[in-house]
Amino acid sequence: MLLREFLRRFYYFPVFRRLKKAGNNIMLSRGGTILRPGELAIGDNVFISKNFYISARSMTIGNNVLIGPNFLAECDDHIFDKVGVTMFSAREDRNIKPIIIENDVWIGGNVTILKGSIISEGCVIGAGSVVTNTMPPYCICFGVPCRPVRPRFRKSQLKIHLEKTNSTLAEEKILQSWVNANLFD
Repeated sequence: MLLREFLRRFYYFPVFRRLKKAGNNIMLSRGGTILRPGELAIGDNVFISKNFYISARSMTIGNNVLIGPNFLAECDDHIFDKVGVTMFSAREDRNIKPIIIENDVWIGGNVTILKGSIISEGCVIGAGSVVTNTMPPYCICFGVPCRPVRPRFRKSQLKIHLEKTNSTLAEEKILQSWVNANLFD
């Protein structure tokens, strides 16, 4: 186990030293690629499973985040609607928006996160989802496109969880986001 961890850190050493921010206890599994590591900030206690691809453009991954295998994060996309310009000629023209993954998030396997997306604190993103916008805090979200399906906790559990995890989010703000997402009957 120690040898495996040493080899992993050795393999990713060029990436770690160029990260915008590198917290403690970051575990990157084999088969990963990070483009533009200088634009990626990673917090403490982050695990990213095998075969990930991160195209960072001002991307942030918070603390206590778990990410499953075959993860794809793309902070830009091609501009394809230029009249009189071929796709090949426009290949370097991009729309760029950052991706933010907040604290206490679990992202399942085969998840794609596209530019401008925010995965709020406490979210669980189901396997195979494609995230294209903001997911409310402490929700279970999945689908293509990804959408909030239900709260992660009952109202009575939420306050206890926020206190025990030293969250900076206000309980009222979270409950209001659940109402806005139509997660209550």
